[in-house]
Amino acid sequence: ILLDLLASSPRPLRLLEVPYTFRPRLHGDSKLDAMVGWEYLVLIADKLVGGLVPVRFALFALIGATGVLVNLLVLRGLLAAGWAFTPAEVAGTGVAMVTNFALNNALTYRDRRLRGWAALRGLLLFCAGCTVGAVANVGIASAVFAQAGRWWLGGLAGAALGAVWNYAVASTYV
Repeated sequence: ILLDLLASSPRPLRLLEVPYTFRPRLHGDSKLDAMVGWEYLVLIADKLVGGLVPVRFALFALIGATGVLVNLLVLRGLLAAGWAFTPAEVAGTGVAMVTNFALNNALTYRDRRLRGWAALRGLLLFCAGCTVGAVANVGIASAVFAQAGRWWLGGLAGAALGAVWNYAVASTYV
């Protein structure tokens, strides 16, 4: 709360540090965990770029970048196993969609996190919504691969095309 007050104030605030010594905890458990740290980092990011880019989009894009990495790793592995490019790209895209949903559900949309059957429903909605982006991804990736002959360039081109579509679908419907 203090960080938010300091960063959001229209004019600089005067501060006074008052020392405090914590005693050992007698009851209950601390609520400070990795997710509280994550929320703190998100707040800082929001204060830094919130006016330029919505922080959720920045987080979605960051997780999307991990999805691109997952897609490329699966694609490369399946190509090395003898798969043809297009089926390998389809599989890589599918694995990346599931991974992106899980990470976005846990991090980007933490305040609206889906659990249990709602998470399964959300995954199915996310994959259904991203199907248009996935079809465009595979189509562009295959065309670039056919033209350039580079698997990684095709994979990157396809992933870039699907990113904005997937963000719009996840934000609106999931």
